[in-house]
Amino acid sequence: MFQVNEMNRDAMTIRLEGPLPDYPSFAEGIRRAPDRGWTLNRQETELALKNALRYVPGEYHGDLIPEFLEELRTRGRIYAYRFRPEGRIRGLPVNQYSGKCLAGKAFQVMIDNNLDFEVALYPYELVTYGETGQVCQNWL
Repeated sequence: MFQVNEMNRDAMTIRLEGPLPDYPSFAEGIRRAPDRGWTLNRQETELALKNALRYVPGEYHGDLIPEFLEELRTRGRIYAYRFRPEGRIRGLPVNQYSGKCLAGKAFQVMIDNNLDFEVALYPYELVTYGETGQVCQNWL
């Protein structure tokens, strides 16, 4: 039977200290992705919620289920906006990132550049440029 490596499992788990982050406000004038349509049936909707919640401690599921369901209904996807870092995201000089691996730090620069309000097509929805380029699936 396949066993999940403990280090991988730990890396895929969000650890929150204190309460959930506040639901964000969205900066005016920043393009938002169009509603992708909520076409999931009940079983698919439950699976989408389960998949999004698998990274979050169970104690927060009660608060997040209605929120994620609303994102599905109004945006057609679960973006988990609450977990987006506050403010503008932009790439910094590579030496300003912590870490020991230059390639890893360069990768973070690339991600941050692609989520910059002035670069990304729909930065809140993680869409870079063109309708098909998403940096990540959601903010988790």
